[in-house]
Amino acid sequence: MKTIVIDARTIDSSTGHYTQYLLHHLNASYAKKYRFIVLTPSKTVAKWYERYEKLDIQSADEKSYSVREQTSLIARLESHRPDLVHFTMPQQPFLWIGPSVTTIHDLTLVRYDNIDMNRLIYKMKKGVFISLIRTVIMRSKAIITPTQFVKNDIVEYMGEKYADKIHVTLEAGEIIGAEPEPIKALAGKQFLTFVGNAFPYKNVRRTIIAYAKLKKKYPDLHLALGGKKDFFYEEHEAYVKKHKIPDVHFLGYISDGEKRWLLQNCLAYVAASLSEGFNMPITEAMNEGAPVIASNASCHPEVAGDAALYFDPHSTEELVACVEELMHNRKLRDELIIKGKEHVSGFSWKRMADQTVAAYEFALKRSEK
Repeated sequence: MKTIVIDARTIDSSTGHYTQYLLHHLNASYAKKYRFIVLTPSKTVAKWYERYEKLDIQSADEKSYSVREQTSLIARLESHRPDLVHFTMPQQPFLWIGPSVTTIHDLTLVRYDNIDMNRLIYKMKKGVFISLIRTVIMRSKAIITPTQFVKNDIVEYMGEKYADKIHVTLEAGEIIGAEPEPIKALAGKQFLTFVGNAFPYKNVRRTIIAYAKLKKKYPDLHLALGGKKDFFYEEHEAYVKKHKIPDVHFLGYISDGEKRWLLQNCLAYVAASLSEGFNMPITEAMNEGAPVIASNASCHPEVAGDAALYFDPHSTEELVACVEELMHNRKLRDELIIKGKEHVSGFSWKRMADQTVAAYEFALKRSEK
């Protein structure tokens, strides 16, 4: 029986939802075919063992981009004598030479800057990341991406010779299990919403500017922004105060129940991003019955299909026009809600896991040559 080690050190992060769904289906369908050793932070080993009892859950506390990741993590991996290692994120030891598969969710951190520190330090860290991701792409036996867009982007970035080893394992939407929790400040209000971080590539400022234009014409409209308050959200909050834009709600961290309520009650979910690898909140919004207005950039047309209204992410006027179209065309809004629910039903985490195992088998064959 082949041994596959899965590096799941980021399982408790936002991108860790992908890893959780993968492990769920590996546990259910493939634990008899392969021996899976899953590395998670030690404080969560017991929790994940209860959930994935057929997998061998072990601790690994080496932090990403740390010295220990470059030293003790290698020793940890070697001790398991794996036939294959699946790194579920690009961060991994530079000096790991064993057979590996790497999931690259997108090249956003290569294409865009998210500077929230000293500019020189940021540039140095970005340089290290670019060197790592190029190394990872070259040495991995297989690369996994969540969309065809990301595969094409990697090929454009690195060259056509890497195309054959890139496997697209289309992800799916997360079903929010919590009961909806109303947000009192928005109850009974008409509002647009966005949930997520406010890194510059998320293009949240464009959403705020478009909302400011709409607010002058539609004084009862509100804007709700959900996401942990950080440097970038503080910048947006300062901009709103400076320009005296009313009824912008910076909600900070929101619970799953609050997110579900937002999606069920908003006029529309606005995804203005310049770059995404999959953008799971779009499928979450569709699943909860929120009409989606999305930029026509990166993977959005692939993920949202014909179930969204699209706009140029550099055009405030196009975003304003999309919102107004939804406000005045109830039939269109109802059609988008129906299309969204139908569209998202075609996504499958089980299929993603099956495609991932196919990538493992591809990599195992390549490592035997």
